[in-house]
Amino acid sequence: MMDGFIEISRGLFNFLEVKYGYELIAIRDGDGCSYLMYSNKDVGIGFKLLYELSSSFVFVLVYRLIEGEFRDNCLPISDDTEITCIDFNDTLMPEHKMRPAYEYGEESSYFDAEDGLRNYVEEFSSRLRLFGKNILIGDLSIFPEIEKIIKRRAKEFQ
Repeated sequence: MMDGFIEISRGLFNFLEVKYGYELIAIRDGDGCSYLMYSNKDVGIGFKLLYELSSSFVFVLVYRLIEGEFRDNCLPISDDTEITCIDFNDTLMPEHKMRPAYEYGEESSYFDAEDGLRNYVEEFSSRLRLFGKNILIGDLSIFPEIEKIIKRRAKEFQ
């Protein structure tokens, strides 16, 4: 199932390059974890499309670039942590949030032997196109709201 994530994502997220001027800067196709990284230094935003086999989930991570660079959130996250990366899924209304593929059941199109991964990745792509327009053009006004979610979640895990 991992084999096609990079190819599928390059096709389905092509709009990042074509419409929004992002540049594909990194690809990693590994066992259990694959990702693509896109950067647009003009708007100060980066995206990391990360597929983790163990969680059966595609993470669409949004980075506020620092001096043009991707910087992960410093761990452990505390009230003082500067958040530089959020999960796009956290910006969505509950009815639009994606869940791990296995939560949809075997009748789901995500379990189709030939197109399951494509169908699943396509949902993430279409949500970013539909609900992420502001972020795509560099508007990170949603960050403070998502920062609260991240910090609250971090407290629950401690």
